[in-house]
Amino acid sequence: MATETTKKPKVGRPKAGTETERSEYLLDSALTIFMRQGYANASIAKIAAAAGVSTRTIYERYKNKAELMLASVDRLVDSDISEMQGIDNLATMSCRDGLIALGDTLLAKVMQPDMISFYRMGVAEARQFPELSDLIENSGPQRIYQMLAEYLSGHDELSGLSATDRQRAAALFLEMLVAEPRNKALFGCLAADWDARAHVEFVVKVFLFGIAGGSSV
Repeated sequence: MATETTKKPKVGRPKAGTETERSEYLLDSALTIFMRQGYANASIAKIAAAAGVSTRTIYERYKNKAELMLASVDRLVDSDISEMQGIDNLATMSCRDGLIALGDTLLAKVMQPDMISFYRMGVAEARQFPELSDLIENSGPQRIYQMLAEYLSGHDELSGLSATDRQRAAALFLEMLVAEPRNKALFGCLAADWDARAHVEFVVKVFLFGIAGGSSV
């Protein structure tokens, strides 16, 4: 089972470096705190201590905790999209092989233990912080949907889909890919011998059969 490819924050505080490097380290530190302690328990003071900056520095850049969280999630999504777009030979693969490669990468990231904790936090705190779900949805999945929809648009067998249908298809593909294994991981009932690649291949087969009438399977 591939669960180790999610990009980890760099170890050690950047005592020097560019403003960009210091900003990135702050966002990495914030995301780690949010993932491990939850939104309610994470505080600007804790994040400042983890990043080695003052709370004043954070408030000079972000007006509140929600805005800081949005920025940290955006940074993670930027990294994920860049990694998917950088898959070797993605542009020349068949639609099936490309979706399998994208699916492998996406699933490995979603199933990383910190990401499972992050999702659990979002579910648990959605009622107390309704804005939290909207922030995560708009900064995360929506951008992944768009990237997948753009990928689908480059294949002749799916040329009959409208832009709206490609967006909906991308959302359904992502849901098919992650919903079952993520939910099992949330409740601690994912089998130790669960085969991530077999799951990805099955999802792609079902997806293409439904979208392209089986012509691409």
